[in-house]
Amino acid sequence: MDFLIEDLNKNDRFETKIKTVCSFNNVKCEFQQGKILTIRNTNICFIEPHKVNINVKDKKIILTYINEDNLFLYNRTMPITTKQLDKLLKEIKSKVS
Repeated sequence: MDFLIEDLNKNDRFETKIKTVCSFNNVKCEFQQGKILTIRNTNICFIEPHKVNINVKDKKIILTYINEDNLFLYNRTMPITTKQLDKLLKEIKSKVS
């Protein structure tokens, strides 16, 4: 089997929104580039979404997204918006402090 690995297109404007929410809540975030894995000579491909690791004191939140319309908390079963993320971070910070 031969694989072709490409970077998934990033949306810098959307990443800036996430960075802004994190900076307003005084938490650190780290982005990981998503990938598209294609098996050559087949019609099979896998999409690994972009990941955002957010650290709030000793708690870790992982967001995954492919584009601005598809932001998820931990996995694809929990969609979240940037407003909900802001509320979540505030709630976690108030409980942890």
